[in-house]
Amino acid sequence: MGENSEPVDGAAPSTGVNDHTWEREHRHPTAEQARSIGHRRRDAEAKLEQRLREARDKPEPENEEPK
Repeated sequence: MGENSEPVDGAAPSTGVNDHTWEREHRHPTAEQARSIGHRRRDAEAKLEQRLREARDKPEPENEEPK
């Protein structure tokens, strides 16, 4: 080990093995990936809102006993 073996704050931990893998998995998404994430999130939120609305509007069954 050299004299600079102390970790730097905010730097990726250096194991010496597959450091590039850690960096690839923890870097920021590209603009295209961020847009895709945003679209998927909006679609999921809209789908959830629709299902919640349908559940609220669904009439409750009468005389149904719990199983």
